[in-house]
Amino acid sequence: MASATGSLVPTERGQWAFVPHALPPINLDHARLSRALSEAAAAVGELNGIGRTLPNPYLLITPLQRREAISSSSMEGTYTTVDALLLAEAGANGEGTTSDTREVLNYRRALARAIESLAELPLSLRTLRDAHRTLLSNVRRDRGASVTPGEFKQHQNFIGAYQIEQARFIPPPPAETLSCLDALERYLHREEDGIDILIDAALIHYQFETIHPFADGNGRLGRMLIILHLFMRGKIAQPLLYLSPVFEAHKDEYIDRMYAVSRHGDWEGWIVFFLGVLRDAARETIALAERMIALQGAYRTRLQQARRSAGLLAIIDYLFEQPMLTIPMIAERLGVTYRGALKNVEFLVSEGVLSEVEGTSNPRYFAARDIIEITSGK
Repeated sequence: MASATGSLVPTERGQWAFVPHALPPINLDHARLSRALSEAAAAVGELNGIGRTLPNPYLLITPLQRREAISSSSMEGTYTTVDALLLAEAGANGEGTTSDTREVLNYRRALARAIESLAELPLSLRTLRDAHRTLLSNVRRDRGASVTPGEFKQHQNFIGAYQIEQARFIPPPPAETLSCLDALERYLHREEDGIDILIDAALIHYQFETIHPFADGNGRLGRMLIILHLFMRGKIAQPLLYLSPVFEAHKDEYIDRMYAVSRHGDWEGWIVFFLGVLRDAARETIALAERMIALQGAYRTRLQQARRSAGLLAIIDYLFEQPMLTIPMIAERLGVTYRGALKNVEFLVSEGVLSEVEGTSNPRYFAARDIIEITSGK
């Protein structure tokens, strides 16, 4: 059995699995996508302009990746807070670090490493397998530890139910999965064919999610694939654009739109929705970047007017990258003594820039609440 976007093949327990046709889709009406594409492209272009004004883009990239990790993970039922994630990043291991927090930290690390890997190797199935290996490292059994991290599925998976007979969607069986992935990788590396890169991102994300090649983690990896593709193709100058917070706000429509492609061939509805999410995510990031730049400037002005040391200015810059830290972390970063770092922290606490995190000791942790609130989308 076949449809405009794929074919049905028999799988276990008398059910049928959907195998998508290779990209690109036929009869894609680019004219009907022009308005949504124009708006998304304008927002991405403006975001690129903001990125070029940042003296150190990672002062924004790092907190955006945290936000992406939290949002993308929560869509899959894995929940943590910004505070918990920051404490885990800073090395505050103990009873306060939950298994969910460790899994979200895995996502952030997998995302950062995948982006870094593009400097040496092109985006490929290897990139995704490496990211999957990091994502599912040391997670509890019911969150994927029973599968093999970094390896494609060995058994039929399904979506939307606990039993395959009630599943809303059944992706390709393992035997068809590898050929689908090979076709997707060839598409990633093809010569230019006139399809806009932003539309391409929508096609690639749908295709990966439909193939659902891993036993667990497909949603998170599929959303990671969007930023990797846009960055690899040079559509975004810096890895500053993350879509999960907007996808999460429209989760039901996000899922329904992809399902409508498989069932009804509604590529246009999916692509217009995707481009709208991309536009909104870019605009949100622009607003967040402007707030971060303004706050950093206000902090630096206050300290310069107070004729404080250059070390304090360096700490301010460090806080935008690591807004929860300890006195030893500052001492190491600045190359100063513990006492010197302590004096600077005490001054920043008195100025309301830092506050001590309750319940921490040996070492004590301090948080830059204004920065955390902005990057949390508050």
